Amino acid sequence: MGGKLMNIPKEIQESRIAWAANDAKRDSGLQEPQGIEKFCDLDYAGDGITEHLLDVYRPVQNGENLPVLISIHGGGWFYGDKELYRFYCMHMAELGFVVVNCNYRLAPEHPYPAAIADVCQVIRWTLAHRKQYTSNPHWFLVGDSAGAQLVSQYCILAGNAAYREQLDFATYDQLPDGTALNCGIYDMSLENIHKNIYTQEAAPEQQKLFEQVLTYMNSSFPPSYLMASVNDGLRPRTTPMRQRLEACGIPFTFAEYGEGVPSDSHVFHLNLYSENGKACNQAEADFFHHLEQQETRHA
Repeated sequence: MGGKLMNIPKEIQESRIAWAANDAKRDSGLQEPQGIEKFCDLDYAGDGITEHLLDVYRPVQNGENLPVLISIHGGGWFYGDKELYRFYCMHMAELGFVVVNCNYRLAPEHPYPAAIADVCQVIRWTLAHRKQYTSNPHWFLVGDSAGAQLVSQYCILAGNAAYREQLDFATYDQLPDGTALNCGIYDMSLENIHKNIYTQEAAPEQQKLFEQVLTYMNSSFPPSYLMASVNDGLRPRTTPMRQRLEACGIPFTFAEYGEGVPSDSHVFHLNLYSENGKACNQAEADFFHHLEQQETRHA
């Protein structure tokens, strides 16, 4: 909805169908947990389109005192929505968060910068409305695959005015207390983005800013939990982010999962039947709660 009329490339159509089937198989038999309060289909952009809806989940018990966790879904910038992430996001709510689970506009119907512009809007909306859901001032970002790229780009632009001011879309400048970056890609200069459906229609100078996004990272980038699977073909894409975190002096935890469990590959943490997945989610929740306690002590 809201996109231009176009012929979707066959490979994109086929990938969407195949990935949806795999996700349905992964989540087969799961039930929404008891004790989670849901606020669904909230319009964060005010235009009424499906791509601009989000859900908020919080535990019934003590939910109004918990930090906010905003989840940015993956899917190669062309696939995915909040429905596919509801079990994961409710699981994270059980671990002590008010969780925001959002849609954003997808390529090729909505090419760059639609997705990152929507992420900025989600965060702006969340910070403007969070007192309706919690009295806790702390907030965090989590993303996987393309969602991890979106989280990292958001934190870079929010923390670097010189980068932000060159972008041709509405941005935002508030930084989270921490991030979790799961199975992502980060150095966009290594990707063949000129043929990528996400960026091919962007102006040359905007493509260049996208390609070089990691070079704009500075010491303002939030403390981060950087995760990869040893079974994931995208595992090497984590290295440039790890190197930039080190170079900028950012506190971070790096963790790899999946040794000896080949099925725990790309975004395995979304599989709530996976022991490694649940362990990863708990570790990231602990990481965030530790940061929350640190910030509270220093406040």
